[in-house]
Amino acid sequence: MNCKGMIKYLPVVLLLCACTENELLLKEHEAFAVRFSASGIATEVATRAASPLADGATLRILAFWRVGESPDLSTDKYMGEGTYRAVNGNGTLEAVNVLLLRAGTYDFYALTPALAVANPDNDGGSPACTVSVGHGVDYATSLTAGRTVSEASPAVVLDDLGRHCAKLIFALQPKAGNITSVRIESAGLSNMTHAPVEAVLCTQLPVAGIAQSDAVTIAGSEFSTPDADLKTSAATVVLPRTAGKFQFRMNAVFNGMAAAEFVADMPETLAFAPGTQYTFSLKMKGGSVQLILEVLPWSGSVMSGQDNIGAFTPVVIHIGTWEHVEIPGETGNGSTTVGTGQWRPNPELDAEIGAFGLTSVGGEGLPWASEQGVPGETGGGNTDVRPGDSWGTEDVPGSSGDGNTDVRPGDSWGTEDVPGSSGDGNTDVRPGGSWGTEDVPGSSGGGNTNIGSGNSWGTENVPGSVGDGNTNMSSGNSWHTEDIPANIGGDAADPASE
Repeated sequence: MNCKGMIKYLPVVLLLCACTENELLLKEHEAFAVRFSASGIATEVATRAASPLADGATLRILAFWRVGESPDLSTDKYMGEGTYRAVNGNGTLEAVNVLLLRAGTYDFYALTPALAVANPDNDGGSPACTVSVGHGVDYATSLTAGRTVSEASPAVVLDDLGRHCAKLIFALQPKAGNITSVRIESAGLSNMTHAPVEAVLCTQLPVAGIAQSDAVTIAGSEFSTPDADLKTSAATVVLPRTAGKFQFRMNAVFNGMAAAEFVADMPETLAFAPGTQYTFSLKMKGGSVQLILEVLPWSGSVMSGQDNIGAFTPVVIHIGTWEHVEIPGETGNGSTTVGTGQWRPNPELDAEIGAFGLTSVGGEGLPWASEQGVPGETGGGNTDVRPGDSWGTEDVPGSSGDGNTDVRPGDSWGTEDVPGSSGDGNTDVRPGGSWGTEDVPGSSGGGNTNIGSGNSWGTENVPGSVGDGNTNMSSGNSWHTEDIPANIGGDAADPASE
């Protein structure tokens, strides 16, 4: 009797089991939201922990289903993408447009800022997954390969992002006691890589063979308020650049007088490598002004003592000197014109640049290239540099993202809060290789200080002579937290179909 009762309900039990099994199978094919976090952004090295992305930094993340044994954007299947924003200063990413996937194993490509990626489907015509990058963009990417996700385990920690652009800092260090006020009107370099440059995602920007026809200028409004010692500086981000002719130019106002223009041919052997920071400093010394170049890994701290373990000794090169500079207000002769004297390049310059490995756009010969791993930061709003007790020991903002932009002058060179490229025009990239029409005085070596007209940069005949060889100046880190805005476009990714 009991057996017959059980047999009566057996079809119902079997039907319920079949429905449950089908529901489980269907659930495995449902799309779910993948969650991401970012360990941070680093330059060329992996021996140190990366710094978290600053709050507000944007990322675009694309998922691919691998076809072969290794990741290959030209053959792998595009499954969708999403955009995210860094929050909390600890690597947390909140979704702006969610990436939806089904359970499986994927390769995840990330880029910051969240620039548009062209032709991710590789539908022919143009190369797959290309990105267009210009000056002023702190572009960094990463590939997080072979990560398995499911609805029960949807979290992915992205691998460190690597930078693909270079950072420039322009600084002025007046002579103490002889100058009462300074104001920078502009500073920049000519003959920079023509922008934009297109590159396949997660590859180096192909700048070799690209025209060097852009001028990059930082407006005076972007320079920090001069501190108690009248030091001021500003920064921007530029595309990498192969070696070639270019010029430095800074317009400065001293003691409220007419602006003085300091112009100099730069060494043709100098290249700008990605993930590297180049600081051009005018250091006033007596009746002369020295131009000093300091090179460091982007966000690398300066070696200032034995307790600063892991810091880098900067490459410091004396590029040359403007001799017989006359600043109104020093002599009391009533003059309102600044005499910039004559430019004398360092005769050993090319040899020094070659010795320090500064000639390659790939940065292979740089002193720290073999160490692989200097932490950096990108995006965000914290620009409050806290002074340290020695050069290069400042607490550089970028990790807290608190939005503080106060200037706190330190007790040594390099502690100023340096404004960076925030998308508001500070890079002022002007196409064409011409900065103006000035004929730089002193080009004939005859002491002429009149400014005549010419027709382009690079036409001056700058006399060469022996510089004074001073290479003692080292400026510390400044402004490492440029928040490079990017449009966050696109709708939420559709569930990928098998």
